[in-house]
Amino acid sequence: MSGIRWLALPLLSIALGAQAAPTPLPALLDAMAQRLTLADQVARSKHDSGKPVLDEARERQVLQDVAQAAPAASVSPATAQTFFAAQMEANKLVQYGLLQAWRRNEQPLPASTTDLTALRTQLNELQARLLGGLAATGELRAAADCPAQLERALAAHLAAARPDDLHRLALVRALGDFCTLPR
Repeated sequence: MSGIRWLALPLLSIALGAQAAPTPLPALLDAMAQRLTLADQVARSKHDSGKPVLDEARERQVLQDVAQAAPAASVSPATAQTFFAAQMEANKLVQYGLLQAWRRNEQPLPASTTDLTALRTQLNELQARLLGGLAATGELRAAADCPAQLERALAAHLAAARPDDLHRLALVRALGDFCTLPR
């Protein structure tokens, strides 16, 4: 019996070591979903102020900022810009969808509004998390099974978070061509 014990621990260690390391996708998906949740408040702010959803100057600034921050996060500037362009498109999808629902009285306006400047500060803070998640998923994006891994992670995220149809669609849009983004 004592011979079996000395064999059991090494075998257990091998078995545990053989398990795949956790994927960084859940954390990235959470940050992306958080960014989309802020779109609700941005939409309310734009509703109240009458500002248009499309803000090309702001988008250019965000893309310039992520291009500058990307190398420090070990992400190519072009990859960061492509990824963040998809995030902004998804964010606008939520804003347009909510503004339309509010105009048609299909959904009540949120009780309060938040200053757009404060919301932009929150969006800027999420930028670092998103860049970190993008860097952490570089190997995954290069893997042949990236689409399958992404689908599993997205399904798990959606099952846990249970977003409405608009936010579900926006998250799919935010993922864009995720698996084809270069490292």
